Amino acid sequence: MKKITILITLLVVMLKSNAQTFENNFLGDDFMLYKGVYFKLKEDAISGFNHVFYEDIKYCQSLYDKKVIYPETKFFFRTEKDSLANKIFLVDKIISKNGNVHSGLSSLYDNPIFILKDTVTKKIIYYKYDKQYEFNFPFITTKINFDEKAFCTKIESQKDDFTNVLKFNSPISNNYEISPMIIYKEINDSKSKYFLSLRTNGSTVNVDGTGVIILFSDGSKWTKPVKINVKAGKDNFIYTAFINLTPEDLNIFSTKKIKKYRLYIYDEIINPSDADKFNIYVNCIKNKL
Repeated sequence: MKKITILITLLVVMLKSNAQTFENNFLGDDFMLYKGVYFKLKEDAISGFNHVFYEDIKYCQSLYDKKVIYPETKFFFRTEKDSLANKIFLVDKIISKNGNVHSGLSSLYDNPIFILKDTVTKKIIYYKYDKQYEFNFPFITTKINFDEKAFCTKIESQKDDFTNVLKFNSPISNNYEISPMIIYKEINDSKSKYFLSLRTNGSTVNVDGTGVIILFSDGSKWTKPVKINVKAGKDNFIYTAFINLTPEDLNIFSTKKIKKYRLYIYDEIINPSDADKFNIYVNCIKNKL
């Protein structure tokens, strides 16, 4: 009877999960938004299994405790990937290593702990979330619900004391790196100007590149024949574009979600959560006076 109940529960969960959309959503420092969201293992996940999955919170209280759940035979500090496959987890709670509800603030090396509940067996797994590196996040998730008012508080502002020009911009950094997309606004004598900054990396150097192509999630495209700037980075070359936006452009970026863009011949893929946040930032900027 117990086996039949489990099979029925599994079937219900599978049908429910098939009706849901899972996508790549890495939130970095905004990890508190994962609470109540469902996780499913990426089929192509290759990292993010070392020293992160535990069956008891006490094993999460040191940085590299080796008593992981479902350990591999050879690398016993690494959870076997297949042990998590085909399972749906609910992010039930987000706590700090002392077991208290997380405040949402933490240092770079103080990783929050997600209490993951298997939706079929109800088994609890403690997962140490790496908020710095996206490649260590092995899950796809259901839709993230963003609080627009909270994100509008992240808009940065300054006033030029000499010209009285007001300047606003979306956050310069994202997950400990320069944001690939930044929206700017300048207000001078009650007149507003808007600008879009785009950034990506390339392995080769091209100094005379031109052209921006943005692909939206609905399949439409937006292009501008602007100059692409390049400078040497630490291990590659950094390509940037700074674009003056029309009111029509602004309406597009406030509603359409950016899927990827190309600066000359170099591409940047945008994960869905960053695309959602950028829509919010554009709308926040539009309303700044």
